[in-house]
Amino acid sequence: MLDQPNLFDPVEYAKECIRDEVKKLMPKEILFATIDINKLVQITSHSVTYLEKNFINTPDVQALECSPTTKRLWKYPEIRECWLEFCLQNNIKSKEVTA
Repeated sequence: MLDQPNLFDPVEYAKECIRDEVKKLMPKEILFATIDINKLVQITSHSVTYLEKNFINTPDVQALECSPTTKRLWKYPEIRECWLEFCLQNNIKSKEVTA
């Protein structure tokens, strides 16, 4: 057998398939839904003040906003991914959300 690395990553492929399926099935209105700040508090286990100070106003998060006039208009489902990325970058423990 050849000593050639396997370039196929099944996890990345699965993630891409899921993203594509979500985009295909999700109505456009939901993609631009308003997320209630209190729901973010529940998801992240952090206060409104903490979220506004450390998360909502960060440049990464502003890039996800649909409107420059509001801090709480998000593209769904990127909000959770963005939060988890923020936690990883800042070494913050986030609360796992189970369905």
